[in-house]
Amino acid sequence: MKSRLVFLFTTALLILATFNDKRWKPLEVFDNDQGGYYVYLPSVLLYQDAGRADSLQSVQQTYCPGPRPYMGLLTLPNGNVISKYPLGLALAELPWFAGAHTWARLRGLPADGFSRPYQQAIMLAGLFHGVLGLWLLRKLLRRFFPQDDATVAWALAGIGLGTNWFMYASYEGAMAHGLLFVWQLSIVWATASWYETRRSEWAATLGLLLGLAILTRPTEALYALVPLGWGLATQGGLSGWLRWLQSRPGQVLLASAIVLAVAVWQPVFWHAVSGQWWLDTYQGEGFDFTRPHVLDGLFSFKKGWLLYTPLAAVALVGVFFLPPRLRGLRGALLLAVPVVVYVTFSWREWWYGGSFGARPLISLYPALGLCLAALVAASVAWQRPRRVALRTVLALGIVLNLWQTYQYAAGVIHWDSMTADRYRRGFFIGSIKKLPPDLRLP
Repeated sequence: MKSRLVFLFTTALLILATFNDKRWKPLEVFDNDQGGYYVYLPSVLLYQDAGRADSLQSVQQTYCPGPRPYMGLLTLPNGNVISKYPLGLALAELPWFAGAHTWARLRGLPADGFSRPYQQAIMLAGLFHGVLGLWLLRKLLRRFFPQDDATVAWALAGIGLGTNWFMYASYEGAMAHGLLFVWQLSIVWATASWYETRRSEWAATLGLLLGLAILTRPTEALYALVPLGWGLATQGGLSGWLRWLQSRPGQVLLASAIVLAVAVWQPVFWHAVSGQWWLDTYQGEGFDFTRPHVLDGLFSFKKGWLLYTPLAAVALVGVFFLPPRLRGLRGALLLAVPVVVYVTFSWREWWYGGSFGARPLISLYPALGLCLAALVAASVAWQRPRRVALRTVLALGIVLNLWQTYQYAAGVIHWDSMTADRYRRGFFIGSIKKLPPDLRLP
């Protein structure tokens, strides 16, 4: 089947990109955010001190003497040191950490949480999350387009090869976004199943998945708008949706209780190390809802979502081509997308530091995959020129994304300070060494 071939081809590219990541050799996997997400594991399990997140940074100096890498560490008034990042990704990495620790001890390698086995294991964890997300996306697409494998193939390729998800499932697999893609895809699946079957098991599953997403990245709480918008669209508006909820209060309470039971582990951790239930770990950052940077976030050469991932715009058009069986998804997206985009780009550092495109919006891609499939399916009835034009746009978007992904990994697309001039003059350049000197940003 065509979609299976796309899955296998994309998986092969993910593996190739991951194993060619230059950070493996100099042991730089845990520099920056990746180390901040991971540091919970060695500090608690190896050094038996939840307040010593700097343990990993100290060990790093043994392998790579020099400037201390940024890992988002904060020193509390009581002297404890914690990561500013939430702990959800570390929980998902726990089996991989355990495997690396066992392997290091069996092979007589340093079992310190930082040596090569640990770094390789965390990169493999990111690759696993990427492949799992791709496999689940194919399952989701086939669920709603069961008789049209060609449509599934195009949508799978569009998301898997044509968006910045590819970067965060391979080169940047140690970041949280590949895992968040899995959680958000599963939330879409659980939401559809809950409204279709009305069974308590799906309400509980939805609560668990939303709790895990929030524990991985607190702003994922915005995706509670998915089941809300789905219900508004399928149950006859607000009054009908409220009646639907009132007829099953036990399920609503069950889902809410599970969300809280999972998400509460972050405040529990904070209380254990600081004595406070709430900490502002993003000191000096935060939101400014009075001055959002929506246009910059969508279109700028610095990090513009639709500039670096133009197929996202094509997928958004597909919202209006969703079939009746997916009217719930249409309601969910019409409600969630404006809110998510507004909140995302209200962050003061709206470009989100070192990243390829707008990485926070990767959580939208599972739903946009269904929209893209709906657009491709609808195009079957179009006249041939329009149908060919759509597929040409999808193919060019895939080629563009893969090229720019390579450029970002090679340093041609700057991780933080991209400009229109550098983009234009460097578009056909594949190595930072070939950039003109005046374009080489630090």
